[in-house]
Amino acid sequence: MHAPLSPVLITVYDRLDCLQNAISALLSNPECSQTDLYIVSDYAYDPAHQPAIAKVRAYINSITGFKSVEGIFWEQNKGSFDSAQDALKYLFSRYDRVIFFEDDILVSDRFLEYMNHALEYYKDDQRIISIASHRHHKVQIPKSYPHEVFLLKIYSPWGVAMWKDRYESIDWDLDIAALIQDKEQVRACNAITTHLVPILVDMVERGKKYGDAIVCCNMLHAQRYTLFPIKPLSVNRGHDGRGEHCGENLELQNQALEMGFCPKLCKNLPYDMTIGKLHRQVFYSFKRDFLKPILTKFHLYAPLKALKDKLKPKRLSKPLDC
Repeated sequence: MHAPLSPVLITVYDRLDCLQNAISALLSNPECSQTDLYIVSDYAYDPAHQPAIAKVRAYINSITGFKSVEGIFWEQNKGSFDSAQDALKYLFSRYDRVIFFEDDILVSDRFLEYMNHALEYYKDDQRIISIASHRHHKVQIPKSYPHEVFLLKIYSPWGVAMWKDRYESIDWDLDIAALIQDKEQVRACNAITTHLVPILVDMVERGKKYGDAIVCCNMLHAQRYTLFPIKPLSVNRGHDGRGEHCGENLELQNQALEMGFCPKLCKNLPYDMTIGKLHRQVFYSFKRDFLKPILTKFHLYAPLKALKDKLKPKRLSKPLDC
């Protein structure tokens, strides 16, 4: 790799143990000594979180093993979306490519080699909007598939790299409310994955922005892809119930990380429809995608859900990370 190594950006709130694990995993990459590391730390939305955030920031200031380390410490709470976006804007004002992930992501020992190589290799392939390092554990790549990377029409934030021009092409202010009312666009979304539209509906109902969903919508409009490896070079350890958008999921929490593997890249990589269909099947939900629409059509879903919620035992809720 002759091009300068891409900087790495990690986002964090108050989970010191997650960040420490992420840094430990990242340091297994020999490229770290030539890599600029940035860590963005959001300010507390609840004063009770401030001591934990202070410990996170103290740890950030103690990190070594990289070409440079810079903590981006916000002095007012921005929320996860704006915190990450403002940090990315800052980095893209200085670099033409960035690798980034959240604090609950663990990466393999050849993660940086793969990401930097792919960023250089595909920089002129405008079909590709981003490079992903994660691969869903339930997607079984056919043995007959001849390559070590593949394309999907979705975005994956669990270890991602992107070029400045692709980032600047994203419309972060898409009219999501109009999109979910457009039957043709809804069908197009569902043809790729059935879990995207429910996320978009949740965005509108909560009045929030989810970066990965917005990128997916932009990819749909621009007919772009994300590049994935056939084996996972990153895994998400945020499925322990503490993550902002991740519930408890033991399968994902314990997904094995592929060490010592760096996929071979190839030019003019075609989109494989079989892998696309396999990925869509992973996210298919009988309850959400079949039963709910039927019950809703006959005006039964809302009263049945209300009854279920009324009968459900009450649990103490935990505050989400912000």
